Amino acid sequence: MLTKFEKIGIWAIDIGFIVYWLVIVFRLIPAEAMFDGYEIPEVQAWNWSFLPLDILASLTGILGNTSTRLNRLSLLTISLVLTSVAGGMAIGFWAFKGDFELAWWLPNLILFLFPLFPLARIVSGRNSATAKP
Repeated sequence: MLTKFEKIGIWAIDIGFIVYWLVIVFRLIPAEAMFDGYEIPEVQAWNWSFLPLDILASLTGILGNTSTRLNRLSLLTISLVLTSVAGGMAIGFWAFKGDFELAWWLPNLILFLFPLFPLARIVSGRNSATAKP
């Protein structure tokens, strides 16, 4: 279904989302180390608006990578789409804001771009789950 690299990438991203939100919830990063404008309540609300999206992407990715009873391809597709959307939304925000801090752009570019490759294979039917013998 997925290459070994893609599976590892999905695991890393899914665990990364969960770790990021644990860090945010427990305030393990000082506010001054966060992105520009983090002290503004509306910007914090924008950041928190990603919580359900990121966690749903993580849960569907983890289930898709581990389940033998559920429709793995559907779960992985959902996870990959949500991950790309999350990265794209963040990149859009930083672009509209005119803030080009590499520390925030790079992870979000990875979130946006990485899922596009396995998604392209899934959509085109070039994966072992849909290949005909």
